[in-house]
Amino acid sequence: MQKTFIIVSYSLFFVPLIFIVNFLFDIVTLEKIEGLPIFFPLVFCLFGLFFASKAHKIQKDALTIGAIIVNSVLLFFPFVYMILGTLIFGV
Repeated sequence: MQKTFIIVSYSLFFVPLIFIVNFLFDIVTLEKIEGLPIFFPLVFCLFGLFFASKAHKIQKDALTIGAIIVNSVLLFFPFVYMILGTLIFGV
């Protein structure tokens, strides 16, 4: 059960990460969803953080700590992106 939570948690980290990298570097043009990939972590990483904390309660190891850290960092990405965009570009 713990491995399932870890796999789901890391999957919920990588999906928005792939969309963000695609958005920033325009690898595949996704004109229909425009700026939405920046806000995907607000939904996905909350659930990823939930599953990582459940896995951490079952067994405390490095994978669960790593899942908690990466989901937490990606959860704050939209806020950092907007604040730095405002400070740098002034828009």
